[in-house]
Amino acid sequence: MKLYELSLSQGRTVSPFVWRTRFCLAHKGLNPERVPISYHDKDQLAFSGQDRVPVLVDGDEVISDSWKIACYLEDAYSFAPSLFDGAQGTALMINKWADHVQLGAMFLLCSPGTYDVTQDEDKPYFAQSRYEWTGKTIDDFRAMEDEALKRTRSALEPIRQTLAEQPFIAGDAPAFADYCVMGGFMWARTTYAGQVLEDGDPVEDWRQRMLDLFEGLGRNALSME
Repeated sequence: MKLYELSLSQGRTVSPFVWRTRFCLAHKGLNPERVPISYHDKDQLAFSGQDRVPVLVDGDEVISDSWKIACYLEDAYSFAPSLFDGAQGTALMINKWADHVQLGAMFLLCSPGTYDVTQDEDKPYFAQSRYEWTGKTIDDFRAMEDEALKRTRSALEPIRQTLAEQPFIAGDAPAFADYCVMGGFMWARTTYAGQVLEDGDPVEDWRQRMLDLFEGLGRNALSME
């Protein structure tokens, strides 16, 4: 089994989608070989028919997209702890919310730091691609930090209210819904030096518990904290 993932300077893993998959694999008790990919060598992913990480190779199976990987793991390793606990539809909704709302808000917050930890040879590509997507430069993003932080905290209100009533997003124990949202926080942890969440926020309490899962999978990662 191999996991192809984006790796920036010093081997830093920043992709929220890769982090979702890493947590899912750990939940299933799986520890694949990790294959680092940088922005300039995406041709290594041509075998998967696309150019984005994560890509999981399991024997003859090649799966891209973190949601599809989670579904594959749930079916192929049904004997291991479940990622969905019978609530796959709810997990899909959280996945879509995280993609469009959480990561949409965090994009402003995390892009400058992602640029900073990108290898020098890939920085022009990163800056140009973000400008083409948004019409904003990296310096424009930096100037919007306060707005980005406010937007991120506001976007988390449904998660905040959920975690005020139960220990994990999925319920009494962590599952895919938690790993999905935690992927975004790992993006922030590895690229943003500021404090994303205020002390006493139920989301921050949950984040700290998530960092310690699987022998500190998240906490031990190279970070900006």
